[in-house]
Amino acid sequence: MSRLILHKLIIMGVTYKRTINFNEDFTIISGEKTSGKSLILSLIDYCFGKSSKIDLNVQRELDSKCDQVFLELRIGEEVLTLNRLLKEKHTKISIYFCSFDDLDEYTPKTLEIQDAMKILMNKLNINEYKLVRHQKHSNKKEIDTVSFRDIFRYVYIHQHELGTGDFLGKKSTFKANKNPHAFKMMFNLVDADKETLNEQLVEVQNEIDETRRELFGLNSYLRDLDAVDRINMQLKSDKLQSDIEKQKQLKADVLENSVNGSNNSEENKMYIKLKDDLNKVTNKKLEYQRSKRHSQLSINSKELLIKEYENDLKEVEETLDINYNLIIPNQSVECPLCSSKVLSHLHNKVHNSENAEATLKKIKKQIKNKINLVRDLIEKENEQIEDLDKEINLYSEKQSIFNEALIEYSKKTQVPYLSHIDSINAIINRLTKKQETLKEGLRIHHKIEEKENLIVDLKAEEARLIKDIEALQVSSKEKETIFNFLDKKYKEFMKRLKYDTSNETSIHKEKMIPFYNGASVYAHESGGLLECMQLSFLGAILKSKTQGYANGHPGLLLLDSLSKYVGTLEKEDKDEESSVTSEGKINDPEVYDEFYKILIELSKDHQIILVENTPPHKYDSMYTKYTLYTGEKGLVDEENNEIKDSDRVYN
Repeated sequence: MSRLILHKLIIMGVTYKRTINFNEDFTIISGEKTSGKSLILSLIDYCFGKSSKIDLNVQRELDSKCDQVFLELRIGEEVLTLNRLLKEKHTKISIYFCSFDDLDEYTPKTLEIQDAMKILMNKLNINEYKLVRHQKHSNKKEIDTVSFRDIFRYVYIHQHELGTGDFLGKKSTFKANKNPHAFKMMFNLVDADKETLNEQLVEVQNEIDETRRELFGLNSYLRDLDAVDRINMQLKSDKLQSDIEKQKQLKADVLENSVNGSNNSEENKMYIKLKDDLNKVTNKKLEYQRSKRHSQLSINSKELLIKEYENDLKEVEETLDINYNLIIPNQSVECPLCSSKVLSHLHNKVHNSENAEATLKKIKKQIKNKINLVRDLIEKENEQIEDLDKEINLYSEKQSIFNEALIEYSKKTQVPYLSHIDSINAIINRLTKKQETLKEGLRIHHKIEEKENLIVDLKAEEARLIKDIEALQVSSKEKETIFNFLDKKYKEFMKRLKYDTSNETSIHKEKMIPFYNGASVYAHESGGLLECMQLSFLGAILKSKTQGYANGHPGLLLLDSLSKYVGTLEKEDKDEESSVTSEGKINDPEVYDEFYKILIELSKDHQIILVENTPPHKYDSMYTKYTLYTGEKGLVDEENNEIKDSDRVYN
């Protein structure tokens, strides 16, 4: 069972960092309105490819402190970290094939959202599903892809969807039309045609071949760097990291002595402020330099790939020349018996395979297209390097200005401890540069590992496609078994939430949405009933995943605000006009309590993250991980800033 488990969310800026950790079973995030609770789920959604960017005009605190967000997760045994910028390049997602703590030793794979989501689909062992649809106000048809984002609607239920008619994005026709197909994908109920599957199979096999070529290029680059011995490099890097940490601690002690001693002067504060500004500029410059190195590495790899393609092209052209372009002149052959001469037309027999010639020409054209594509990519990356060089030069000028200011400032003031701090900073910088050289080699080793894992994933996808081709039609018996199980679990949950399930309560086999009393989840108007139907439906899907049916669901659930449509407190004074049960009490508090019992039960096999203002005390004390408050004690809280002065390296 492929499961997706979130480890932590990290929001970051130049001088700010905060990490939000998640339990692997049930996590509650509570707090006041506008404190940033829902923003945590929105940022997770953003990392998973949400098309619209985070509105920083609304999220002022986030805008002032942070410019990027990271999400560390696990799929099976593999740990990945997704990274997305908040203020620029909103269509890109960077994937690191490692934990957040190991980012420095890995090179990210930066992709368009659609391509990044395809990688997640592969990791979860789900094939993308393409469907044909008519263009709006036209008879023309177009191909549409049902992707990870469509499945994610069954994972993250926004507070404006839970208990409303906009469940699963119903108000968007584009999303609503894709929901049944996403449901089929989750349960492997897609009836694909053989031609489509064969096309996908060829694409996967081509990607395996290209990845192997890239591996060859990366290994060649490692040999050029004399960085083949990964274990030795890792040991040296770890030793340098230990030395850097010791120097940082020594600097922290010196700063603390300076502040606590008699020399806590305005000059001291001003000097540290200047150093802090210089640090920001230096960090930005290093970031651009790192991006430039990554681009150069990518170009080197692509140039090696072009050489391989050119060799292939040469072989194809030679084959064409020999078999189809080489003209053998007519020759007369003398008969040994009668001495008569006969013309030889041997070359005509060589040219009798028009299909083979057409195939070779097609391969030749494809290779040329690949060469042109890779050259275009190299050209774009060279343009990016030019832009990066401009930024590096700009920040070098700023760095020089700050350095000159610090030199002049030091000449005119008497600031104790500064010479000691400067000498420590010099040692830290020297160690850091040595470590960066080692990390460059380690990044390539990790990239090789990433490519090898990609081949494993592609091989698994190849096996799935071959299996799907062999068994194209989903049997009616299999579909019946799945829906019988879903109906059973859906009704069980609805009964627990105090609803009678004897009359037409099920999950529709064609529309694939929940029904109660013969009406769909989109027909009912009661927010409380809708919420119960929705949670019962989602719970049934998770239960079916545990049973081995919904393999395409990530096994994760993100919910925002359960208490909007159900009462959460017992009513002490019974009102004769209120809706009461035969026992004389309102059901809502029991239903609300049952919500939590269901979620806790589901969390034994699946990760559940719930945002709620004030969860019941008995669950709050056990599962609440964070409590946020409006204002300075919200998600962006300076007291929880993990970047301290002692962690900053000054030049």
